[in-house]
Amino acid sequence: MSAELNRTELQSILRDLDQGNAYREAPRSQLEAALDGTGATPECPLDPHRAEMEKHIQKNYRRLRTQLPGCDGRCTSFGCPDLIVTRCWTGIKDDIL
Repeated sequence: MSAELNRTELQSILRDLDQGNAYREAPRSQLEAALDGTGATPECPLDPHRAEMEKHIQKNYRRLRTQLPGCDGRCTSFGCPDLIVTRCWTGIKDDIL
């Protein structure tokens, strides 16, 4: 079955099954292995940034909410695309670091 699915569909299924947020550049073989239970969901290299941003946003939500419209600070569970995470991290990393 997984041979009929593209990588985006495999990533969506893993996310829907609460198997983590597989990153866009993950090899197809790793996604298939995670789906059939013979491997782990490949970790996204942005996950550490997501965790730091979530802590920072939650701690400073009142101040940041106008700068991040539509964001509730659930960086690790909301599933923002990698590009959005990168753009957000670039905008607030100086406050965090």
